[in-house]
Amino acid sequence: MNSSAWSLRFENVSYFHEGQDPILENADFQFPIDQVCWVKSEEGEGKSTLLQLIAALELPKIGDYFINDQSVKEMTFEEFLPTRLKIGYSFDYGGLLSNRTLKDNLLLPLLYHRLVPTKQAYQKVNSLIEMFDFAKFADERPAHVPGRLRKLTCLLRSVVHEPDLLVMDDPFVGLGLETSEKFISHLKDLRMQGKAGNIFLSSYDDQLCQKLNPVIIHIDAGQIYQTMTEVNKKVANL
Repeated sequence: MNSSAWSLRFENVSYFHEGQDPILENADFQFPIDQVCWVKSEEGEGKSTLLQLIAALELPKIGDYFINDQSVKEMTFEEFLPTRLKIGYSFDYGGLLSNRTLKDNLLLPLLYHRLVPTKQAYQKVNSLIEMFDFAKFADERPAHVPGRLRKLTCLLRSVVHEPDLLVMDDPFVGLGLETSEKFISHLKDLRMQGKAGNIFLSSYDDQLCQKLNPVIIHIDAGQIYQTMTEVNKKVANL
């Protein structure tokens, strides 16, 4: 098993927005360990919300979320911080600092949290910039580069610290086929190195997702299911 794989589970989790039907309702689910999980649902049924809950960006309204058997809801900010620093996430084009260059945005999580020495941080970031071939744009700010590069920078910032848990919402939208395939190859390399033990993503691109050999997590009527095929669902909460 990948040494960075985590145990993740929901216990009696409900999540809802005021005045709307619940996205999750009394859901119990043990997430697969050491897998790439492809989250699916009907449009508007909660893929993005589930990913935010997994990344602990949102907390259950009812019930609890356990990471390695520790309750996320019961931990203080300080207690949860070491875990938080091992989580990477990317949601659409959000999160880039507009007054920083692409390179500075990639350096930020490494330097701000002092995850590695400064020299090593620059080596990591320069290596990614070279790998994805955008050195001529690295010193530009997000508003001055094509949307494809903004999306790529968001994704690379989610993996630059080589997280144990990686959560990505529609990572391939706007990225382009060649860059998407290169990013998938990078994810596979990370996993071969014993990193990124848990990956969760949503996407409508079946062809690209299948390259990661995922298991499928499906949200339906407030419950979560694991399914190896689109036909046979394994009910995770009865």
